[in-house]
Amino acid sequence: MAVVTPLKWDGSSLKEMDSTDIANIKTEMIRQYALSPSVTLTVEADADPDSISGGPLVMTRTQAGAASTSATAFPDEATTAEPSIVSTNVNKIKQQKATVSTPADTNNKRFPVYLDGNTVQAMSLQDMIDTFADPVIDTLTNGSLTTAQAGTYRVHTATTLSGATQILQTSTGSGDTVYLDSRADTSLYTAAGIPETLDQSTTISSYYLFRVDAAAQGTIPTPLYVNADDDLQQFATATFQTILQEVVKHTAVNVAGSRIDYNYTTGTNLGSSMVDTRLDGAGNYQTLQVDADDYRAQEFPNGAAQTISTYNLKVQQT
Repeated sequence: MAVVTPLKWDGSSLKEMDSTDIANIKTEMIRQYALSPSVTLTVEADADPDSISGGPLVMTRTQAGAASTSATAFPDEATTAEPSIVSTNVNKIKQQKATVSTPADTNNKRFPVYLDGNTVQAMSLQDMIDTFADPVIDTLTNGSLTTAQAGTYRVHTATTLSGATQILQTSTGSGDTVYLDSRADTSLYTAAGIPETLDQSTTISSYYLFRVDAAAQGTIPTPLYVNADDDLQQFATATFQTILQEVVKHTAVNVAGSRIDYNYTTGTNLGSSMVDTRLDGAGNYQTLQVDADDYRAQEFPNGAAQTISTYNLKVQQT
């Protein structure tokens, strides 16, 4: 149960794979994971908040206070309603972990062989995990945005992201965003409009979910295995690809310390931070006289934008 070096046939003799061969196998394992990830994220109108820890995310903004009226004079500022905070809980990202069976190891010789002293030995499933899957999971979850992280997710502030594909909402509702930063639009509040609609906002930033794309298929070294006649035989490429996919999918959901988990609290940040901002003013007091016995006053949102909360989609190994 360790990191081992598989054997290959170099055209004339058995030979241990070199570091380039091992790296190429890991690259193909990453590509196989991207083709069928076992930990996935979707965008829902109202996702299960228990599927991803650290939520819900909260969006806030200020809105106008209720208008006041008087038949004799403008309502005093001290008596008019102050601007208030509108808060919305957001649960748009849903995490799903597939049920993955432990890869079969028929007759304990399904996996590649290596040299154990002077003995040719078939790798165990644990050897496959130690040699290939564990380091692949480390690479997948390091937060970079390359094809070496294919099949993992990122948050971005636009609807396109080079090297990744946007995850669209699976149901109708509130669109494909996973978070919005909105603030009161002070330009929409006027004294002439009193009583103004309380909540009038503008979107400052929109955030979207992406999955990193897989690379094109590259060089795939094919090691040797013990066939049904107990002879050494070179893997067919498709057979070896199937094994690589089974092992990495199993590791990502079943192997303690290498399980992929997305959340909002612990781990490596994935893409853009999602920022909630809000105006910090105490209220813009405005008045309107409509006629001799109709005096109106209202306080509108005002002030400078302040950051209230910052959220990040994260990944960790559990």
